[in-house]
Amino acid sequence: MKKRYIVGISLFSLTFIDFSHAIRVWSPSESQFLDINFLIQTWLRHQNISSKNRPNFVNADNTTDLSFRRIRIRFGGSLNQWFKFNLVIRLNNVGRDAYIAPFGGQPAGYLRQGELLGGRNFALHELDLRFALHKLFDTKDWIVDVHLGFPRVPLGREQFGRTGFDNIESDRTFATLRWTHLTVGNVTGRSYGGYIHLRKGNNGKGFGKITWDAFLGVFDGFKGIEQPWDETVRGTDISAYCNAACLSQLRGNSKDSFLLTLRTTLMIGKPEGKPNALNWLYRDTYIGKRKGITLGFSFAMQNDIDQELITDTQGPAPGLSGAGTPSPGAGSVQVRVPYMILPNPVTTPEVRNNPVDMRMYGADLAVHYGPFTFIVEAGQQQFKGVFLDSLKPSEDFKNKWFIVKTAYALNPKSTTVLEPYFSYYIWNPDIKEDSEGRAYGDATNFIRANKNGKDRATLGRLDVTSIGFNIWYTKAKLMGFTFEYQIIKEERNEIDNNAFTVQFRFVF
Repeated sequence: MKKRYIVGISLFSLTFIDFSHAIRVWSPSESQFLDINFLIQTWLRHQNISSKNRPNFVNADNTTDLSFRRIRIRFGGSLNQWFKFNLVIRLNNVGRDAYIAPFGGQPAGYLRQGELLGGRNFALHELDLRFALHKLFDTKDWIVDVHLGFPRVPLGREQFGRTGFDNIESDRTFATLRWTHLTVGNVTGRSYGGYIHLRKGNNGKGFGKITWDAFLGVFDGFKGIEQPWDETVRGTDISAYCNAACLSQLRGNSKDSFLLTLRTTLMIGKPEGKPNALNWLYRDTYIGKRKGITLGFSFAMQNDIDQELITDTQGPAPGLSGAGTPSPGAGSVQVRVPYMILPNPVTTPEVRNNPVDMRMYGADLAVHYGPFTFIVEAGQQQFKGVFLDSLKPSEDFKNKWFIVKTAYALNPKSTTVLEPYFSYYIWNPDIKEDSEGRAYGDATNFIRANKNGKDRATLGRLDVTSIGFNIWYTKAKLMGFTFEYQIIKEERNEIDNNAFTVQFRFVF
């Protein structure tokens, strides 16, 4: 209760401050400066969760929780016209109840809990070193820049937007519907590596202006990376499941498999991004400041990923079978994306080092016309060559998603803008059975025994409807409230998992 009073008093006092600008501590020059930003989201969230909804929610009940969903400290600036930088440190879920999931039904998970100044989530969020090659060489009206470090992976609008700060909804979509499933560096959608960006536009006015973009990226592979689920083997008697050589084998990828990405966009009308800042972030909410259309296509690939790295059943971690019975090695659905429920690599040796190729395909459309916003995105994740058993040694999983959003700013010229919105998501994972009828696939909907009474938990399609409205304070650089009611429908299980969220956010 004490933490709720502290958060509430802090939130109330901040509503009277005008956060108009970042703190500029180095040079007023536009070509050489350092800005410091502080970004924070506070959530008051009520969610219907109980042991009847999820067997691994022990003694849980419908819960209301007040917490800091996201805290960011940003250092961004410019040394000269061709070198700029952006460094962001993050802290997530400070004070959050362990059972309050940020987007739907899964528990928070030990490795995602944040504790102030020392928790596991106080970490590097983004390091983007930006080199404007068109400022160094004659590129004949082309913008050419290179981004290196730990940048956002340029794939899809939902992936490349700014989570929760100037997007329509309180938290955008389920993590499952984002491109983070293919990035190996972090669940936030960043990865070590870099990309080159090309932009070419004409001199037209209004909707006669045409702008083309391309992003080509190469990001870090799996080899030698210590997996976070190594924590699950500590203090556990593993002799019955796996020897030391087995566990060592599970700690990294057998090959250095790089992530290759491609995104291209065609923009009609006012383009997105800030070319002078080498900032290409997409936004949902422009509050009447853009009249333009963006059409985008994305593709990503990563080959020869050891199967044990994409499954949630790593090691002898205790988990739950479909009937809700504790079962060693059944997985915990809280340690790593992409959360695939697959055969246990400890008890199924064929899984170890089995090469899986991953692909992603996506297309998106964004229409901004003054106060009106309409966004639609569709995509597919594919996992090729997955081992289920000796009779099904090479199966393909194709998970599909669909997102549609619309919003309308009622009074865009006011200093306090009211923006109602509506969004709808579909997550349709590919579920396959082995020769014994055990279900495998994406674990987003991993709950209880299925309706046919089989021994494994069932998985299925999720439909998520969100209705809400934003209140934007336009005098501030970014400050506002979001009120949202989210309805979550699960295909194979009739449970109540809806949520109501009030979010306060500000940037200065």
